[in-house]
Amino acid sequence: MLSKLQTVQFGFALNFVIEQVTNASIHSEIEVYDRIKQMTLETRYIIWKNVADRINSTAKEVHDYYYNIWTLQYYQNHNVYKQYLIELFYDQIGYCRDANEAIQHTISEFQKQYPSNRCNERELYHFLLCLTTKMNQQDNNMLKEPVQQRRTNQSLQYEEYEPFRFQNAVRQLNIIK
Repeated sequence: MLSKLQTVQFGFALNFVIEQVTNASIHSEIEVYDRIKQMTLETRYIIWKNVADRINSTAKEVHDYYYNIWTLQYYQNHNVYKQYLIELFYDQIGYCRDANEAIQHTISEFQKQYPSNRCNERELYHFLLCLTTKMNQQDNNMLKEPVQQRRTNQSLQYEEYEPFRFQNAVRQLNIIK
């Protein structure tokens, strides 16, 4: 964990190291962020090591601080899309083998629907994982059933199935609020 002084020094050190590695002047932190996103893992490791040396820390601490704290300033809060994410997740449950696959498909589908959105994938994943945990705590075995059985259970007439799905989603939402 970086100290307060190290966190203040982090931005300056990162900017300096990026300028040295890319041989270009950087004018804003968003430029630093965009350049790092385009770099290979090996180059990023070199950056973490150099920044760590400048602020008397370790490469792992610098790496963790960058991904867990510093980069979050460039992402939107996913709470605006919470209702849509839950509905999308419920739609994916019936077609996926397990909860993890449903989460991945939900995030992928969400990113297709909102390509200009800058929500953090790790936060989206964590939100949907918490949703599955809350579903399992309520003894909802929908995620534990094999996918073939879920498809059979969902093969009711659309008019019969849709109210059940909606009621189930509303019941789950009451937990989340």
